[in-house]
Amino acid sequence: MTEIKYIFPKQLQSVAALAFIAVLIVLLLILTVMGHMRNRKLKRTLEEQTAEKRILDKMYIDFTAVYYVELNTGSFEILHMNNGTNAKK
Repeated sequence: MTEIKYIFPKQLQSVAALAFIAVLIVLLLILTVMGHMRNRKLKRTLEEQTAEKRILDKMYIDFTAVYYVELNTGSFEILHMNNGTNAKK
């Protein structure tokens, strides 16, 4: 009897395994890049809010009342009002 070796299926399995691993690595890299981009965006937003808070903190000291006014809609929000004022909230 002659012995038959099945080389092709084993090679195909190893190629499929390598392709699967390559796809997983690419997905991991994509997720890593997306995470870094999101972190940068969050950091930039935090820096903007911190700068805005510093400005508002300085305005609270100098002014009796500070309002946020949306000019397009005419709505407003009271951000700060000193306790000793006669203005109604």
